[in-house]
Amino acid sequence: MDVAQWTQTPDGWSEAPADVLAGAKRSALDALSTDSDRPAHERLADFYDRSGDYAGASFTELGPFERDDITAVDLHATTLLSVNIGPGATRRLLHPSVARHKTVDALRAIPDSDLLVAGPRVLQAMESLYLNIMVAFSGPTTENPDDWEAASKLCARKRPNLFPVRNEVVRGYLGLRSEAGRDDYRVDWQVFRALISDRDLMEAIDRLTPLISEVAMWRKVQTETTRLRILDTALSTWVRSGP
Repeated sequence: MDVAQWTQTPDGWSEAPADVLAGAKRSALDALSTDSDRPAHERLADFYDRSGDYAGASFTELGPFERDDITAVDLHATTLLSVNIGPGATRRLLHPSVARHKTVDALRAIPDSDLLVAGPRVLQAMESLYLNIMVAFSGPTTENPDDWEAASKLCARKRPNLFPVRNEVVRGYLGLRSEAGRDDYRVDWQVFRALISDRDLMEAIDRLTPLISEVAMWRKVQTETTRLRILDTALSTWVRSGP
């Protein structure tokens, strides 16, 4: 029987091990729980409260939004997730340069898709954008030339239905840290793809939206709409001491 393309990986990619997938699912279900001492719907209501000081939906919705370009608004929105984008990286991404040209070309080449159904062609296009942004972030003025967290978050800003917001704490919680401590984005993307296609997790995510509205009460709470974004937020707020 043919294997669905959205479970496949590009040639040469290592597949996410079954035990890693199983462990990540267990951890994600804990983060999505509504009956813990820090229920998911209460954390997300705080995070998406527009009167509060958390990034909320502003990360993906802050405008004006140019789908196929990198703008100053994109860089500002990315910094809302507690990353620093320095002067050199800003110039390389916004001013005419080889790095900007290649990054924008890679952005425009990504098919209109969702991580849930991302097959090898989409994953390769995601990789091209991610690696070009990594190059743009690298330079003599960059404190950390391997700033994969900032690159991941900028990718998620530009294609929020495809890229998870990755950081070291969430990766550790999901059991995704490699032995060498390197950034293995290929495995991470496969794990998140598997999580948002898992029936138990889909049901856990979908039940949060009405519960968030209930606990929000008088507050103006604007949540994000896709399972990937809700899962991302549930994970990041679970591993931190606050929303």
